[in-house]
Amino acid sequence: MVLRSPKSEEKREAILQAAVAVIAKNGVHGATTRKIAAEAGINLATLHYQFENKEAILLSVLGHLASKYRQNLEQTFDKPEPLRDRIDRLLTHIWGEIQKNPHEQLTLFDLTLYALTTPGSEWMGKKKYDEYQLLYRDALASSSEITAGSSEIDLDALTNFIFTGFIGIVLQWLATANTPRARQQIQTLVTAAQRVFL
Repeated sequence: MVLRSPKSEEKREAILQAAVAVIAKNGVHGATTRKIAAEAGINLATLHYQFENKEAILLSVLGHLASKYRQNLEQTFDKPEPLRDRIDRLLTHIWGEIQKNPHEQLTLFDLTLYALTTPGSEWMGKKKYDEYQLLYRDALASSSEITAGSSEIDLDALTNFIFTGFIGIVLQWLATANTPRARQQIQTLVTAAQRVFL
């Protein structure tokens, strides 16, 4: 395990935040290391000291955002509650966070398309979806019925239903900027999940 100084960690954090912003603005193909370095306010040599190449940055961006979201969800859902309520609160909370930082979603979608259209990088797309679906699953798994072992719900199926439906809503919202429609569709997704799985 590589030990890094606090200053080195701060630089890596700045580079990753800059990469998210640059990818959201220019796409993965337009996000050069030079542009990322400029956005982070550092020289190119410093960037390459922290990251071997652009691919290393892209992979780290996925982990960076997943870690950020996991910490947020663990702090928000730190007490058990009925699964019916957890489904509603989880999607409502994630929607609120997405509205605060829509550029992060643009980055994630673009990284997925890049992975699927770049030979040898397909695994990155699967890794992204596996990691982010696990975030949803873990948040649902801490509901009171699941932790008490009193539920026979197929948690994986519920997670996939919610996750894939929600991703579609977010993509439509990014394309249309129709917030009222997105809110309505999220509530419809919540109701559907509750009726089908509970």
